[in-house]
Amino acid sequence: MGVEETVRSEMKSELSLIERIALYIPGYRGYREKNLRRDEDRAVRAEVAKTIKGTKADLATIQRELVSQPDLMLDMERIRTKVDRYDVAVRKAVNGYSGFHSTVKITEDDLEALVRWDAKLVEDIELLRQGAADLLKTVDLGADAKAEIRNLERGVDSMIEDYNQRDTIMKGFDSQEADA
Repeated sequence: MGVEETVRSEMKSELSLIERIALYIPGYRGYREKNLRRDEDRAVRAEVAKTIKGTKADLATIQRELVSQPDLMLDMERIRTKVDRYDVAVRKAVNGYSGFHSTVKITEDDLEALVRWDAKLVEDIELLRQGAADLLKTVDLGADAKAEIRNLERGVDSMIEDYNQRDTIMKGFDSQEADA
């Protein structure tokens, strides 16, 4: 079961009996399901932010270990800065709400896409965490870490690019338009 399905099942299992019965009311059902998707989105991003915290600690340790190699230390600083910005963006992201008079309406399909992308972000951050752990082992062994640092930065850049697709939808652009 993927991250998306896990979060969705946990959210639905936490509904009270009255809320589950109310889901059968046509007007209320759509409203409540939208709110559940927003809650799913928020929960997934909270998990990403929690995982980033541990990764940031590993990146700081790696940077301290590379103090005798200024070029690599600067590369690590650049990566840490990108991860910090990513962390802030994830924690401060809009939850998929559009007001009644908003010019950009967030549809149920848009919310579903947000949850899928956010679930992918959890997978991406787990890969980043593993990459940081592997890099830490390399640095601890005193081996050349230049190639691993470059790969780690490419992974961070890819993660940021994936996350920016979320903003594209939130601003009212179709994901297919963004890919064109």
